Formats: sequence, structure tokens, C-alpha cells
Amino acid sequence: MILRKGIESDLKDVLNIEVMAYENPYWNKNMLLKLLANKTDKRLWIYEVDNDVFGFIIDMRHKGEISLLNIAIHKCRQGMGHGLKMLKIYIKSLPDKHSIYLEVNKNNIKALNMYTKLNFERVSTRKSYYNDGGDAINMQLVR
Repeated sequence: MILRKGIESDLKDVLNIEVMAYENPYWNKNMLLKLLANKTDKRLWIYEVDNDVFGFIIDMRHKGEISLLNIAIHKCRQGMGHGLKMLKIYIKSLPDKHSIYLEVNKNNIKALNMYTKLNFERVSTRKSYYNDGGDAINMQLVR
């Protein structure tokens, strides 16, 4: 298991995972190409197991703060602990001084439970934030 910076040849796998993971995918081909070309303040991290792309993380870093913008695991690999493993590797790679934030749909119970296991705590709520009417739960990693 490794977590590495994304490269252009990852595009097909990332788009495939994005489309399978979300009803209304946000990240499209052009947005991902900008990420891969370093033409944005966001970065793509690829989670591989035995040279197969199992998932990815998109983050944005600014002045000691990191926002996790997208966390996704291939649909066929979900429910096997890969999301937890990927995030543990990611968090371990970061300096302790960084604050890490994310937001998750309150209806995504599996993700909420995983983030809680990793010591993320609820910071605030955005009511009816998502298209399905779900609230966004803003969380911060407590170290």
C-alpha cells in the first residue's frame, strides 16, 4: 500500500472512481488535468495496492491548514477498510503542525464513523448544503 502524488496516467482511474463514488460527480476531466499539471493550489494523491489504483485524495494546502476536498475509494474496494488505511497513511505523512479539515454529508454514516475513528471532531454544520438536502458536517482532525 502506498500513497503517491498523482500523475497524468492516473486520470482514467481517478475519473472512473469519481463517477462510481458519487451520484453527481464534481471533479471532471479538465479540473483533474489542472490538478495534475500543478496549475492550481490543489493536489491529487493516489492510493495504490499492488500497483492498482484503489482510491484517491484531493487536498488544498494554505498556511498550515489542509482541506480534504475529495476522498474516494473504488466502489469494488469499499467496505474493506481501504478508506481508513488510505487516510492513516495520508495523515501520517503530514507535519503535526498542520490543521486538517473536511466536510461530509450527515447522511454518509460510514464516512462519519471512519472520520471519528481517525479523531476528527465535528466543528460546525451547514444546513441543507448538498443537492439531496443533507447537511454538511464540518470536521477537524484533533491530534
